[in-house]
Amino acid sequence: MLIIIWVALSLGSYQSRAQNKTYPFKPGEKLTYNMKFGWFNIGEAVLWLDPEFHYPDKSKRPHYKVQFTVTTASWFRVFSKLSVCMESLIEANQLQPLRSDRDMEGKGSIDIRHDYFSYADSVSVKAYIEDLDEWRYHKFPSGNVPIRDALSTYMWLRSRHNSQFAKTVEVRTFFSNDLYEFKMLPGSSTTHKYDNRKVRALEFGLVFPEGEYFDNGKTGRVIMSDDQNRFPLRLEIDMTVGSFIFDLNKVEYMD
Repeated sequence: MLIIIWVALSLGSYQSRAQNKTYPFKPGEKLTYNMKFGWFNIGEAVLWLDPEFHYPDKSKRPHYKVQFTVTTASWFRVFSKLSVCMESLIEANQLQPLRSDRDMEGKGSIDIRHDYFSYADSVSVKAYIEDLDEWRYHKFPSGNVPIRDALSTYMWLRSRHNSQFAKTVEVRTFFSNDLYEFKMLPGSSTTHKYDNRKVRALEFGLVFPEGEYFDNGKTGRVIMSDDQNRFPLRLEIDMTVGSFIFDLNKVEYMD
């Protein structure tokens, strides 16, 4: 759940060659974050957008390929080993997921799964849990709030204009055979230190659903640069197990 919150709430501008839409991310963009647990640096998180469009299953529609990885530092693995690789194919016009893959190892367990999305009058998800060799099937009403996977939620939120964050944004994300609903509160102007200088930024509050990962009243915040790049600069998440912080460390563009 930590991973879906992080990827779902990063914000940020790319002129898509396929759809003539302006999106706040660039092809080949690679964002590297320092990950903290409380005051301690515990590892690194990397979010990467493939510079090329993909056309899966002979589709004529372009799809983004997005990858997210998390690796904890070697000393932290003594207490809680965590290794995550997530990858999604996302239709470039509606930013709907076609396929989502995840390989996660933590606390002595392995979780490998593949989710396949289809759309008609409802949203259907066919999920294969590889380590259990088991299929599961889900169907949800489409509704007014889109249902996406973690990385397409991230892409969808990044695609929204500043004016669309003047009110509370509701989000529904499918992850690990469950549908998670959370809210992003209206933003306010602030400043944030990045790359040894203060930059203008926007700060948003987060409200999480009460459950296994979040007690009642657990909240968070996300800070993004208030410029044409609109990089996600910092994310803070208060969870039942403790507080996690992601700070943007480096921005690269890969060919």
